[in-house]
Amino acid sequence: MGLRPWQRPGPPVLLAALTPAGLRRIGRRLDGRLPVAMPVRRLMGTWRVIQKRAEEAGRAPSTPRMDLRVNPLLTDTRTDPGGQMPAAGTLAQYVDYARSAADASVHELFVDFGQTVASLAERVDLVGRFIEGVRRG
Repeated sequence: MGLRPWQRPGPPVLLAALTPAGLRRIGRRLDGRLPVAMPVRRLMGTWRVIQKRAEEAGRAPSTPRMDLRVNPLLTDTRTDPGGQMPAAGTLAQYVDYARSAADASVHELFVDFGQTVASLAERVDLVGRFIEGVRRG
């Protein structure tokens, strides 16, 4: 069809890598990383590896970006995440996690409520309450 990217030089290329080779590749060549939610301490440890590899490749360590994907599995009662990212938890727990990620300099957060058993209207309400909760923090 001859379609071309609207963005120049093109859309950002992000990799959801966790292996040492993948982290090096992001730092050396790619626009950034799209990891799935994990404890913020671990997330930032891998991010420092990417920044170091970017610098070694002659790129500014601030060049790559990190867009974090979170797939909430919502519960009615608070779960014990063991001081880390909840594998399942309340909306408030995921709001707290999002705030922690933002404080750790995650560039963007991609939240997918697809695992939540809810109608479209209920999901729209969840998203609204999530955004409000993050902004309040």
